Amino acid sequence: MNKSVLVVSWESNLARTREMLLRSAGYSVTSAVGRAQAHSRCRSSADLLVLGHSVPMSEKKEVIACFRKHSSGVVLSLLRSHQQKLPEADFGVEAFEPADVVGVVRKILHDEV
Repeated sequence: MNKSVLVVSWESNLARTREMLLRSAGYSVTSAVGRAQAHSRCRSSADLLVLGHSVPMSEKKEVIACFRKHSSGVVLSLLRSHQQKLPEADFGVEAFEPADVVGVVRKILHDEV
């Protein structure tokens, strides 16, 4: 069975790119763009929640709280330069290249971290 990933972004192009990359790597992916979609889709179970760096930190906290209520999955927060990982997230990485995102997801979901 494919691992499931929920990708949340505030920018549709970034969400679409991450979704395509993760699908091509063999993951089942659902995307959410913006606050309303993020809160709606975080109510479904997923193995991993990926929060894009475009999501404001305060919104990341809300989406993580929603996700934790409905899923036992892991949370990855993509960070801008010099941002620190939120305590609510399991992982926080600066991943600006698409291949970096896929590599980090692969490591997290396959217990290589």
